[in-house]
Amino acid sequence: MGCDGSKVADVIDTNPDVPPEENDFSELVTDTIRSTWPLLSDDIERTGIKVFLRIFYEEPKIRNVFKRFGEMDEIELRRSPIFKEHAYRFMRVVDDLVDSMDQPKTRIQQNLMMLGAKHATFEGFRIEYFEAYSKSLIDVWEYTIGEEFIPEVRESWTEFFDYLVKYMCQGYNVFINETDVTCNGDDHFRFE
Repeated sequence: MGCDGSKVADVIDTNPDVPPEENDFSELVTDTIRSTWPLLSDDIERTGIKVFLRIFYEEPKIRNVFKRFGEMDEIELRRSPIFKEHAYRFMRVVDDLVDSMDQPKTRIQQNLMMLGAKHATFEGFRIEYFEAYSKSLIDVWEYTIGEEFIPEVRESWTEFFDYLVKYMCQGYNVFINETDVTCNGDDHFRFE
């Protein structure tokens, strides 16, 4: 049941008549993201902290998902090694996704679906929170990149985050639909 790794199999087709799988991003989008990513990843932990502070501002209920640091105020969060490590790990996931943009789309989609399924196991996490992440990332990107955050850059990153959210939501829904999960009335999932 659920979304365990044993259900995902890589199949290599040796048929020469089958064209190689393409990725889901245009060359323009890939180039735009990869050319602006160094501005964002220069101080990856600091950028991650900004993202999470923005997420908590946009959707305060998300704090409840983070038992180890959700009740800290902004000053405590900025000093918390646990929070900083989480922000860093989050940004490393984004970094890995940027690096894998030219890989076959099924591999990226599978990884995103697994990540979405993992989020379905977090008590209190709601599928709508993925949108708060996406919006917060764009806001922090705009602030960090500054005047270089032209419409083309915004559109490319928006397409990238929409793609991530799409497949994470699919993974989240697959997990919920394939497990014995009920909603206990306050949007917290409980396994029975």
